[in-house]
Amino acid sequence: MEAFDMELTKRMIEEYLKSSKKSKSEMITQYCDLTHVRRATAVKRFERCKNGNVKSKVGTFKKRGPKKKYEQIHEWIIQRCWELSGCVCAEKVHPMLRIYIEELKKNGKVSLYELSKAEEVCQISLGTLKRIIGKFPKASSRRKEKGNAFIYQKVAIEANFGRYASKGVGYVEVDFVEHNGGTSAGPFAVTAIYVDTYSQWISRAAGLGKNQMSVRNMNRIAHAKIPFNVVRYHPDNDKTILKILFEGLMGNGRVSLTRSRPYEKNDNAHVEQKGGDKVRKLVGYFRYETEEEVSLLNEIYKRADLLDNFFIANFKLKARIKNENGKTVKKVYEKPEAPYQRLLESEQLEEEQKEKLREIYKSLNMVKLREEIEGLTKELYHMQERNGNGNFSDGNMIQPTLYFDDI
Repeated sequence: MEAFDMELTKRMIEEYLKSSKKSKSEMITQYCDLTHVRRATAVKRFERCKNGNVKSKVGTFKKRGPKKKYEQIHEWIIQRCWELSGCVCAEKVHPMLRIYIEELKKNGKVSLYELSKAEEVCQISLGTLKRIIGKFPKASSRRKEKGNAFIYQKVAIEANFGRYASKGVGYVEVDFVEHNGGTSAGPFAVTAIYVDTYSQWISRAAGLGKNQMSVRNMNRIAHAKIPFNVVRYHPDNDKTILKILFEGLMGNGRVSLTRSRPYEKNDNAHVEQKGGDKVRKLVGYFRYETEEEVSLLNEIYKRADLLDNFFIANFKLKARIKNENGKTVKKVYEKPEAPYQRLLESEQLEEEQKEKLREIYKSLNMVKLREEIEGLTKELYHMQERNGNGNFSDGNMIQPTLYFDDI
């Protein structure tokens, strides 16, 4: 009811009560014309006002319904009993209320005034108890980790990670390629790919499955083949690699961790492109599921990383030319260079790191690397044929020799 309607009802009620039936009808008609309400509503307002449900001075209706039986003191007693029970549900607290009050009394946890209200609390109904307990703040969980949601809350999302390609060395995208042959049943090999957005330096490592032990091992192998300081890792939303990287970077203020948006492959465009060009084209779409095959994959990657990083030039986007509608009409690329050349041109690497790269470059034989890679890939395919998607054998992860162990 609006203030005008309320004030009008108060002013007309005294005359309304003294009037005859016919006069009351005329007054209600007049009231409806002034307030634009229906006759039934007007009659109800006058009846409520006649019964004393409107305060004479404040001009607001009294609260309708039964008077509140349980006060704040009762809720305090109930809350202490509920906390004593370990914050269990009302159905479990209700039959034990008298026992909980006795325990609180023995230990001096309730005052004499609260004890005077204890009997009233014991008579409370289950429905009222559930309503009162529902108002209490829920106890915080003691779990330190909450599954996938925990790691997703800790690692921020960052879109358009490719913009760091022009900022400098150390912004590394991470992704996985599965070698399951078209079916995800059972154990199968996985390749982890690490790509620096600035230099296009690539580091690959294979493992059996995406469990924590396997992913931790792949991360160790791939990271050992990166000859510069990483500034930020940027994987997709795979919870295992996020957790491994997050645990490894705890306390390290120099390296940060972000993740791409779910189902947005363009957020990791550089490494997504490498999955087809540097993994599928190299080892195919077969199913690899034995440790012998994983070991052979790592031997291939050890040589392929050296070949791609030191001898294979790649394009790098320099600018996009857009029309007046904002649509890209032309892409401008920098001069094709090998990742090794881009690292030597970078001012972020120390001279000692560059000298180490020059020594490795001088020790390499491109023709020999290519021949070894082709020989190992043929052996991998023959092993695939002999095993017929072979049987999984238990054993320790076979770890290849790494070039950058001491960097």
